[in-house]
Amino acid sequence: MLDLLRGSGYLQKHEEVTEQHLHAIFQANADLIRPWLGVTNGGRYGYYLLPPRAVANQNDWIVGYNPRGKDEHFQDGRAACARFVKLQAENLRYMIEGGPPIRQRQ
Repeated sequence: MLDLLRGSGYLQKHEEVTEQHLHAIFQANADLIRPWLGVTNGGRYGYYLLPPRAVANQNDWIVGYNPRGKDEHFQDGRAACARFVKLQAENLRYMIEGGPPIRQRQ
């Protein structure tokens, strides 16, 4: 994943890749959401993306951070995935650049 981020040009243009950009990509290509569900490590540590009904009686998509992060709820899977991808990319960017990892808003 780190090599993919490096090779994509994201490190140099990270500010140009917004959640709105990503949302538009997922809007046009909803089939791209499913692979991101496999990146979440089941919510054990780091950022996670959970689809509806992954949690009992839950109708929203959830983006969160484990441990001790606050869950964000989305009715739109494309918006949830866009948030998750941006958070993941930024966290990896900080790892590559040697800065502190980012955490979800409290």
